[in-house]
Amino acid sequence: MPPAFAYSGSNDKFDRGYKNLFQEVTGRIIGADGKPLSGVSVTVKGTSRGTTTDANGAFSINANRGEVLVVSYVGYQAQEFTVGDDKTLAITLTATSGQLSEVVVTALGVRRERKALGYSVTEVKGEELTRAREVNVVNSLAGRVAGLNVNGVAGGPGSSSNLIIRGISSISGTNQPLYVVNGVPMEGQPNSQYSQQGTQFDNGPDRGDAIGNLNPDDIETISVLKGAAASALYGYRAKAGVIMITTKSGRGDGIEFNSNYVAETIIDPTDWQYVYGQGANNIKPPNQAAAFTSGQSSYGGKLDGSSVVQFDGISRPYIAQKDNLENFYRTGGSFTNTLAFNKSFTGGALRFSASNLSNNAVIPNSGLDRQNFSLNGNFSPMNNLTIDVRMNYIIENAKNRPFLSDGPGNANFNVMFLPTSVNVNDLQPATTPDGKERSYSDNTFATNPWFAAYNFITNTKRDRLLSTATVRYTFNNGLFLQGRAGRDAYTDRYTQVVPTGTAYRPNGSINEQTYQFGDINVDGLAGMTFNLGGNGMTLTPNIGASYRRTKDENITNTGSDFAIPFLYNINNTKSKGTTALKTDQEVQSLYGTLEFDIRDFLYLTGSVRSDWFSTLAAIDRDNKLNVVYPSVSASFIFSEFLKLPWMTFGKLRAGYAEVGQATTPYQTALYYSLLSPTLNGAPLGNIVNPNVPNNELKPSRAQEFEIGTELRFFNNRLGLDLTFYDKRSKDEIVFAPASTTSGYNGAVLNIGEMKNVGFEALITGTPIRTGDFNWTTSLNGSVNDNEVIKLAAGQSSLPISVSRSGVGFTRHVVGEPAVQVMAYDYKYDASGKVVLDANGIPARGDLVPFGSAYHKWIAGWNNEITYKRANLSFLIDGKWGGKIFSATDFYGYLFGLHKATLENREGTFGTANVNAATYYGTIASNISKTFVNDASFIKLRQITLGYSFPSLFNNHIKGLNISLVARNLAILMKKTDNIDPEGNFTPLAQGLELGGVPPVRSYGINLNVRL
Repeated sequence: MPPAFAYSGSNDKFDRGYKNLFQEVTGRIIGADGKPLSGVSVTVKGTSRGTTTDANGAFSINANRGEVLVVSYVGYQAQEFTVGDDKTLAITLTATSGQLSEVVVTALGVRRERKALGYSVTEVKGEELTRAREVNVVNSLAGRVAGLNVNGVAGGPGSSSNLIIRGISSISGTNQPLYVVNGVPMEGQPNSQYSQQGTQFDNGPDRGDAIGNLNPDDIETISVLKGAAASALYGYRAKAGVIMITTKSGRGDGIEFNSNYVAETIIDPTDWQYVYGQGANNIKPPNQAAAFTSGQSSYGGKLDGSSVVQFDGISRPYIAQKDNLENFYRTGGSFTNTLAFNKSFTGGALRFSASNLSNNAVIPNSGLDRQNFSLNGNFSPMNNLTIDVRMNYIIENAKNRPFLSDGPGNANFNVMFLPTSVNVNDLQPATTPDGKERSYSDNTFATNPWFAAYNFITNTKRDRLLSTATVRYTFNNGLFLQGRAGRDAYTDRYTQVVPTGTAYRPNGSINEQTYQFGDINVDGLAGMTFNLGGNGMTLTPNIGASYRRTKDENITNTGSDFAIPFLYNINNTKSKGTTALKTDQEVQSLYGTLEFDIRDFLYLTGSVRSDWFSTLAAIDRDNKLNVVYPSVSASFIFSEFLKLPWMTFGKLRAGYAEVGQATTPYQTALYYSLLSPTLNGAPLGNIVNPNVPNNELKPSRAQEFEIGTELRFFNNRLGLDLTFYDKRSKDEIVFAPASTTSGYNGAVLNIGEMKNVGFEALITGTPIRTGDFNWTTSLNGSVNDNEVIKLAAGQSSLPISVSRSGVGFTRHVVGEPAVQVMAYDYKYDASGKVVLDANGIPARGDLVPFGSAYHKWIAGWNNEITYKRANLSFLIDGKWGGKIFSATDFYGYLFGLHKATLENREGTFGTANVNAATYYGTIASNISKTFVNDASFIKLRQITLGYSFPSLFNNHIKGLNISLVARNLAILMKKTDNIDPEGNFTPLAQGLELGGVPPVRSYGINLNVRL
């Protein structure tokens, strides 16, 4: 067998005075065919330090003399060698004959060989996230990870994302995974009053989430820990899974510049009728007053091109206006520039990067600017001591985030439902000479969309600092001690102004909110590997402790009726109010792991964690404040014993673990706040608890068992990864309603139960591998069977969200999958016939569930084709089995826009001979099952075409890559009409849609230069 690697270099430049300090080790890794290998993992054994090779196979890493470097790549033999005087390496990897030795990031930021893991982990390289950019980086994970359901929000650039791993696992708590950046947890929940409430009756914008603040250019890898066995070391925060993010560290000397521009255009999802125009009773508006009164109604006469007086007294052709969306929305664009400096020196390395994102949204007068500053440094000031410091400062300013739902400030809603004969351009100018809204309808809530876009104000600003410091000392006998501290702190400011002259609120109003969040995490870890008898068996115990302190404060000031028109300052309002809310909580934890390696073919791992919660403390009650979470897993490399010529690698894995989810603060006792109304100049106090305090409350728990296999065939040309899991959630925190005469809405109890059973598959292959041409492909898919088993005694369902239509809902229903989309069915008699009301129109029946808002089946097909230095990649993904309630279709019935309203348009209905507008309006209100859509779809999610140039100008340019990128190109299959099947209202109101930004497709170019 040829050598797995060969290295060469010179040590004449090595400063021998610093042999025991960090030194920069650089090199280039190629395959047996002499071609560079991109994405090869190079790590320092036993630490979290690591890097990957670039498109030219080059890498740079800092390591102590005497430390061990691990070089691993899927399909090739992993190799280890000790760092010596040679600082420049030339490494040749050979194809593996049996084992799978890729290194991945696991819990607590520890890098382990994939073959040793008894659970499923998927790792996505940072370069995959930057090929075709999303403003929110986690949206780029769609279709790439089996079992991960990525749901965007139709809230424009920088809006939140909803990520679900292995199904809904919590009835009332968050189902969003824990985000861990460089080993420290990061707050990642949607930071929006409306997102958190999850109801369409709230009129406001989606303000984004925390994870969307990160710059993709700074990300090295993202590891998705899907099962409880993988995430158990995070205890009470791991119930919904964990997403580990590792940012880039300093490597080599040089400058890297990345520039990306993406243009965005809307995809018009509507398919309205364009036979009839504005009016009523099948009659064109005969005069200006009639046109103004008709407002949004398209129940008028046939569009015949005749001259008709409109809302402003001007006669225009009575013709179809099919391009209102295209005329209103503009071509948006995002321009991103990142400049990174890398510097290695004796004893350490630094990386500093600065990034600027400038986005002009497709919505007029809306956009987002974000600046990211990242400083990462690793140092070795003395023998065996390493220090790693990382900081990320983020400034984000969003201008006029779009309103959601059907609120009058929502330009999306108001342009979507314009009458078919009214041209949106005729609504300009949006204001009258005295600055008031130029209305086209006597319905004051039907806002001129241009007025909503240019006069309403919904601005947000975020300042955020993420910081981490890690100190690690390794004794000569292998024992290590590690301490780490991290802080996530940010301030959000939100300003919303309803301007003077608005038709529905002529004197205007203002809302100013300041939200401050601080999260401190401190942890320590100690461990050592013992060789047992020198026969290839090792035992590695680790023990650690952590402390978390979280504080937040939310202050909201409101004012209405501006004393001086058009002066938008809260001190200029006649009526003012203030509310304030503060929370403070802490958690203390102990945990330990034990890893047993038997001759590289059997790996046994166990862990236990105990969390002590301040939120469980109750007055005058000695509560048990801690909860224990155990886990065990095993990995068996059976290919070491079963030698088959066509099987390269074979592994069986199994794991069992328990994880949890903490309670929110102040559930066990009464808490209070001050009201802005005063008595004799002093504020009034009140009890804030909406529910009866429960001094026996405890965190919910989930028990999960998973089993799987990883197989590689034909010298790694074909791979198969299969996983089965069974997850049971119990002690779910459930709201049990009570009579309002009690003074409370209800009680919060630990009585809910839920289950998730599922299957995940990943097929990887290299159909073509020649000297210059290679095609790699992967197909991932998953199925999840979810069921709500139990709620409170006598409770069959639990409300979640309500559509603004008032006839669509989402609820948890016992015996059904979570988050059922609910709507009213027909009323049936004993024989099953539809019952008619007194007017001969179908009567409203029961409110029934029609299916879960979350898809049961998810799949993604990812491909990469390379020819010499050129590359082409594309991604297709799809989802099946989910439902969505379309309030767009509901209003399409009410306003006469929906094609279904063409049937018998000029006739009458029922025994009362009602007209079409009355009939279809009644159907919309009574039989809302009409608007429950199958949300299944297949999308061409992404295409990139690029070329990598070799070093240029005597190596002054070390590498240059240019690529054309496109995202969300086409919907290959969908079953919804007039809406995007992914057009959910908010992250938490999945299954409901209304008034969101239309879907957009993007095209652009990306340039990467390394100096």
